[in-house]
Amino acid sequence: MNKALSIFSLVCSLYFQISVTSGQSGRLESEYKLDIPLSEVSALWSFIKSNYALEHFTFNDMNLRGQESVELFIDQYFDEPNLSFAEAEISLRYRKRFKDDILLKELVQLKTPYSKDKVIRNEIKFDVDRKKNFDDLFIRHPLLRLLNGSDTERMRYHLADFGLRPEEIQESVKLKQRRSRIYISDNKGESIATITLDEVNHNSFPFQEYAELELELNEIKFTEASDEERILMTELNDNIKTNLSKNFPNLSVDQRSKYRKMKAMVDESFLSKVYNNMMWICFGCIVCFSSLFFIKDHLL
Repeated sequence: MNKALSIFSLVCSLYFQISVTSGQSGRLESEYKLDIPLSEVSALWSFIKSNYALEHFTFNDMNLRGQESVELFIDQYFDEPNLSFAEAEISLRYRKRFKDDILLKELVQLKTPYSKDKVIRNEIKFDVDRKKNFDDLFIRHPLLRLLNGSDTERMRYHLADFGLRPEEIQESVKLKQRRSRIYISDNKGESIATITLDEVNHNSFPFQEYAELELELNEIKFTEASDEERILMTELNDNIKTNLSKNFPNLSVDQRSKYRKMKAMVDESFLSKVYNNMMWICFGCIVCFSSLFFIKDHLL
């Protein structure tokens, strides 16, 4: 566990350097994620809040403040019938973001692998602009109906790199996610780092769930910081990781996307298979009972 977490600083440094120098059309983000046993979620978040969600605390002469925020996300994921998105670790979703039961934002997000270890991913965002022309060929398409003409072409361009076509996309799993986050800022109010706990639930029976934790340095602050400030920020992040791994040794690294992780849980679930094939099961039962009654009334 400690060895796995110790490479996070190196990954962050690489990520920020690439973000500044690369020519990617989206935004590179570091998604170094830790899987949390569900039985430890409550204790873990209480520990994080008691240590970092404070009006004032210090670390290596830095005066810091931690502020908690809780939001709700509803994510509809998309894939091709052969699940090529899941296999390629590509996430394509239509997201609704809520806070205090108020819809704050809708957007479409495409995340594609950037580094081989999946720690660094390229994220492209699209504003939701629902088609209003009923003569449009994509007015009923589950995804493209949410995008305007230029964004449809932009989506097609990014998917072409992976041999994928947006016209072949269909709805896949739908997730409900409760996000608890601690924003750590300095005495100037500038964000330094975030600690994020995501509690994820499948939106359909039997409602599978999992939880994961993500640690991030603020990419803008890190990029603009001096060498001394970067060292302090990295040391703060290392301190948080060490503190968490010491008190919660069952945390484990899991770099799978949320979509692939939940899709695997659904595909391996007997109850999900029964639920997803309920129509055919009911049809089979009707045929079976009809046959029995026919035999009883006409042949016996």
